[in-house]
Amino acid sequence: MGGSLDNLKLEEVCLRADGIDDEVMEALCDRLKTSKVKSLDLSMNSFTSKAIEFLIEGLRQNMSLEYLGLAGLNMTVNDLKPLLEEFGRFKITPEEALILQQKIKERDIILNKNKKAKGKKVEPVPKIPNMIKDDQGNTFIIKNEGFRHLNIALNEFDESSVEELDRALGRTSAGFTLTISSKGIPKEAAKALTSKYGGRVIL
Repeated sequence: MGGSLDNLKLEEVCLRADGIDDEVMEALCDRLKTSKVKSLDLSMNSFTSKAIEFLIEGLRQNMSLEYLGLAGLNMTVNDLKPLLEEFGRFKITPEEALILQQKIKERDIILNKNKKAKGKKVEPVPKIPNMIKDDQGNTFIIKNEGFRHLNIALNEFDESSVEELDRALGRTSAGFTLTISSKGIPKEAAKALTSKYGGRVIL
């Protein structure tokens, strides 16, 4: 399994059906924080919903990941909900916006220092979400803006899952695609999702 962790140095990593449990996921997601991997497939493994917490921590610091495969993990939409909430647009309060603006200033200082370093050891740059405002003056952050495709097919979805999947798609951009499976989801509900979001939903 150590070799699997070393693979995170690559841009595309497939650890499908690799026997990964919660303990290995904790170590793997710690590596993910500083990895430049763009595509990571963790489908068909044996880790539980507890490992989703490790994955979220890894995502919050990773700046490169664009594809994540989590198919066939026997998880419900409630198990995956905390992860789904790491993608898309979320409204924040004015107080939260001020705190974030300060963090952006601090990040920009680090970026300027690193530019002047000219090849010398540089300081890690914190991952900070972008902020946008709507026409009403409300402020939003965009989490994991560069992420493109989440594959959660072959998990334990049913009719009650549709509302959460709809929310996840509704707050993400046109560049975000969600692969699910229609098994367990009523045909009409699955059809409604594809009609609403087109190619952004893969069944």
